[in-house]
Amino acid sequence: MKKTIKKTPLIFLILLLLATCFVGCSKDKNTQPAEKPMGAAGTWSIYIYLCGSNLETKMGAAGRNIDELLAANIPENVSVILQTGGAAKWRSHDIPNDSICRFNISDGKLTLLEKLPQSNMGEEETFEGFLSYCVKNSPAEKMCAIVWDHGGGSLNGVANDENYDFDALSLAEMDTAINNVHSKMTDRFELIGFDACLMANYETAEMLEPYTRYMLASEEIEPSGGWDYGALIDAIAENKSISGGELGKAVADAYFAKCTANDKDATATLSALDLSKFGELRQAFESVTQSMKEDAVSAKGVQQIAQSAKLSQKYGGTTDMEGYSNLIDLGHFAENFKACEEAKDLTAAIKNIVIYNVFGKEKSQSRGLSFFYPLHYDAKQLQQYFDGVCPSETYEEYLDFVYSNIPSDPIKFSDYGSEREDGSFGIKLDESSIDYVLSYDFDLVEFALLGRGENLEYIDLAYSRFGRDNDLLGSWDDLDCHSNFRGIWITLNGCKLFVTPIETTAEYVIYTAPIILNGERTNLRFAYIWDETFEMGGYYKILGAWNGIDPVTGMSDKELTLLRSTDSIQVEYPYLKVHYYAEGESFAVGDVVSNMRVEDVPVGANGYEVYEDPLGSDAFDSQFYVYQFVVTDIFGGEHYSDAAILMMNKTYDELKQHPLGDGEYAADIVGIMDMEGESIMEA
Repeated sequence: MKKTIKKTPLIFLILLLLATCFVGCSKDKNTQPAEKPMGAAGTWSIYIYLCGSNLETKMGAAGRNIDELLAANIPENVSVILQTGGAAKWRSHDIPNDSICRFNISDGKLTLLEKLPQSNMGEEETFEGFLSYCVKNSPAEKMCAIVWDHGGGSLNGVANDENYDFDALSLAEMDTAINNVHSKMTDRFELIGFDACLMANYETAEMLEPYTRYMLASEEIEPSGGWDYGALIDAIAENKSISGGELGKAVADAYFAKCTANDKDATATLSALDLSKFGELRQAFESVTQSMKEDAVSAKGVQQIAQSAKLSQKYGGTTDMEGYSNLIDLGHFAENFKACEEAKDLTAAIKNIVIYNVFGKEKSQSRGLSFFYPLHYDAKQLQQYFDGVCPSETYEEYLDFVYSNIPSDPIKFSDYGSEREDGSFGIKLDESSIDYVLSYDFDLVEFALLGRGENLEYIDLAYSRFGRDNDLLGSWDDLDCHSNFRGIWITLNGCKLFVTPIETTAEYVIYTAPIILNGERTNLRFAYIWDETFEMGGYYKILGAWNGIDPVTGMSDKELTLLRSTDSIQVEYPYLKVHYYAEGESFAVGDVVSNMRVEDVPVGANGYEVYEDPLGSDAFDSQFYVYQFVVTDIFGGEHYSDAAILMMNKTYDELKQHPLGDGEYAADIVGIMDMEGESIMEA
């Protein structure tokens, strides 16, 4: 794919509003100094809230982390207590499935301390009960609490109990539970960590600030079996006076090494935060969100914010098929928000509070802390954020103002689609749209003639939807762009993918596409890496398969599965068969069959690879395509051009032997359909 320049304004504005929401929210928390140690000098207690969920039921992932603890040489000054629950089936150590159990780990043995009736690990009472038990029965000079399981970010919480419809601990529930326990403590926790996805966010850090000195969590999903618990124990054994921050560094390094060893480091992240510095961060966040709120009175101001947000590092799901986490990197956002002078202080505050973070090459813009920003606007989700998560009144006011004042028609076309002199298909927007444009993309649909009546009394057509890309040409400042249709598409071993770009940076573009992996539907994630040493200016790299976010529970899948040459893979994309029948001088739509088309992917000499391949090579030997522009506005709304019908003027073999360059076209425009603002992907 080709690198393109896009406008990305509104998303950044929403991010700023979210930041504003942090300041001004007051909570009835226990804010006593709590600095008197609860145990002898040099003692540590590790409390692990092990909600096994389907990670244990399907893969035994929790059991493997228990194995790491059993294999560790736990010194006398370290106590390890864990609570099991949340899984329909525990695969090892004779852990029962129908009850909550508390164990001690020492001398390589798992010793049962308590067996309790089954309860929901996603409820605050269960979490509070565990912490209360640990603090009462195993206090120490330094206490570390770890929540283990799936994580859904600031909006969807953590610890999804499989036995209770994957109910999770929300931030509000964790806040209540920890506050109740903390009110009876004489000291803070030294470290609270999340061996779970997507929890290194501003909202979580703000909630934890009164209760712990340090926080350890990941901005992105956590692949490769989670943390290395042997390394955690070793770090304390080597230095019993180690701080929570230094322990966080040791765990982060070991976790990243574990990911690297399993070839899953490309998107891995882990961050250690010194929450004593949160006051400075809060002040900077409030200043930025106040500026955002003031800028939001004009479309140009919202555009600058949204553009900064769109260009920022993203985490979790970002499409309809994967679900939406709406989490972006706060530090990267501040760096992108160059129009805001206060953003410099926010950048400095993040560098101060994030004392250490690790990240892979395809998460190179990770600064250690994300925050909720509605890149994909959903009124219900935003209200959920306002009701129980948003920690800043200013940010809430910003978001509420922006999304309560969306114009009815922010994008206006002066040319909905026409053929240009060079044979390309182009559009032009009205000047009134200049402050509302966020990005330009195009959708592509292949169609083929299946049959027709001798006298055209009927026509049967098949439509295959190939998805979206941003390989366009033109001048965005002039609100004019046109196609760069070179007759190629992204494939997996030659089988076309239904692709959606989910993140674009100066270093890479990350895509997602639905596949069936060994009989299970999932999403293939891959990146296009810009590299001028390659003939095409870069190369594709497969990152792995990810199941995305559960649409009901909001639970984010934790595992990024690598593709193996022994895997059975099928690509799939939306497919329609439509029967048109003659009705006067036109045709009416008759029977419509809609499903997902499935195609077996052959295994190549190098296993599975993503690369661009010429079009027109499928079973239909199709020569026709429908091409449509999609303009996204600063509020996340999509606006559609008319659609061009393209007929290939190059064969598959010709394109294979002589690939076309920018501005060379593999198809002629044989017609333009008036779509009246309707998407060809849905029409």
